[in-house]
Amino acid sequence: MIAMSSPTPLYHRIYAVMRERIVNDYYPLDVPVPSEAELAESFTTSRITVRKAMEMLADEGLVTRTRGRGTFVTDHAQKSRFNRAVVSNINGLFSYLNAVGKGTRLKVVSLDRGEAPPRICAQMGVAPTADLIRSARVRELDGKPYSLSMAYILPAFGAGLTRKDLATTNMIDLVQREGTTVEQVEQTLTATLADEYAAQHLKVPIGAALMRVNRLFFNAEMVPFYAAEILYCADRYEYRVSLKRERGKDFLLDDSRNP
Repeated sequence: MIAMSSPTPLYHRIYAVMRERIVNDYYPLDVPVPSEAELAESFTTSRITVRKAMEMLADEGLVTRTRGRGTFVTDHAQKSRFNRAVVSNINGLFSYLNAVGKGTRLKVVSLDRGEAPPRICAQMGVAPTADLIRSARVRELDGKPYSLSMAYILPAFGAGLTRKDLATTNMIDLVQREGTTVEQVEQTLTATLADEYAAQHLKVPIGAALMRVNRLFFNAEMVPFYAAEILYCADRYEYRVSLKRERGKDFLLDDSRNP
């Protein structure tokens, strides 16, 4: 993917991807980020290029670099005080997922057991070393990648999954088929940039704009048992919400003038 033409220098694209990871809690505060050599191998480039990107992050105050210890994250994006949940009916989400499933084709990338990224472990309330069922799938629309979805499931709810299942059925249908009841779903949408893994499977350049949808599923006991992270190509995805006024629920945006 590095060979793709782009007007943006490679070191700046690596900086942009690493910055996006940092501000979205990809790396824990107490664990060093991958070394220059590891990042150079990951991005298929030289250590000099990676070093320039990391120096930009250090100059911005997002990481500290210490000889002999490594590079550590020092800051995370501030959470906006306007980040408030909007409550809606879960059936609308399931209808949407069903429609997407009928209009696209699934390609299974992987299915295994292992650790999840720290941000996923924090959301699910499990230890960073917890053993989870992991899968990655690409959805294709009209023969081209539409989305890349990563799933992380507690073994008690996903141990029976097979690659054949994943190639034909929505994940939420699979876990419910095993007897799990979905009581609540928390969904977050954010803009992000393609890292090397996403770029490879979505066939976009590293640093390309993507839409990330994170969904956390709770069972009847309100235990988060399944986390989904879906990356959509920005030019092929639209999220639309219809909002209606509810009778008797009017309110003022600013009631400071009404003592």
